Amino acid sequence: MKVAYYHHSGFSVELEHTVLLFDYYTQDGKYNGFAPEAYAGKELLVFVSHAHGDHYDRSIWDFAQRAVYILPEEIAVPIGVTAKAVHMAAHEETTVEGVRIKTLLSNDEGLAFLVKAEGKTIYHAGDLNWWHWNGESDEFNEDIRQSYCGETDRLKGEAIDAAFVPVDPRLEDKYCWAADYFMEQVGAAALFPMHFWRHFSVCGKLVEKPYGEKVMKITGENVTFDLP
Repeated sequence: MKVAYYHHSGFSVELEHTVLLFDYYTQDGKYNGFAPEAYAGKELLVFVSHAHGDHYDRSIWDFAQRAVYILPEEIAVPIGVTAKAVHMAAHEETTVEGVRIKTLLSNDEGLAFLVKAEGKTIYHAGDLNWWHWNGESDEFNEDIRQSYCGETDRLKGEAIDAAFVPVDPRLEDKYCWAADYFMEQVGAAALFPMHFWRHFSVCGKLVEKPYGEKVMKITGENVTFDLP
């Protein structure tokens, strides 16, 4: 399994017969690292967790002729584009091109995805995060705690090979709460931090955690990791 990081929350996972692309975002083409032609002969599944501009780059429709798109219900195929698209709501399961997909409900917008393909299990959280903001009301932060923990608990018992989880430095000292809870309650063989707005030092901080040996330390855009 080869994982490539592009920018923000955008990753691809390459397996023997399948490529999964999650929340691809190029920031106006600046970090345009994904090249679908490099994966000729493999099934390409493109996941978009929600419509926020930092998770949904319209350039993904450039390769509509060879991809299958897995989308939340609010994202439509653009007018004039012919594409195979599967729309999902929260807490649904389906199989697409032999890939098993289960969704969670984001506590921001859209979905999180649990994907099983070729004997591997991959989790991409989208914007499902422990959004505890210092200075927000206790009621807001308690709602966030309940929603994040409740959705994450649905993953208990899953043997996850690679997990992509937000660690947003805008949350100040609470930036790691989502990753902490996820690794304590669910766990993954490899944890990929994301949604850190190019503050790569966040990845280094996570390495000091009790689960630090499982953290993939991302140091820049367009880097790849080879996993067993």
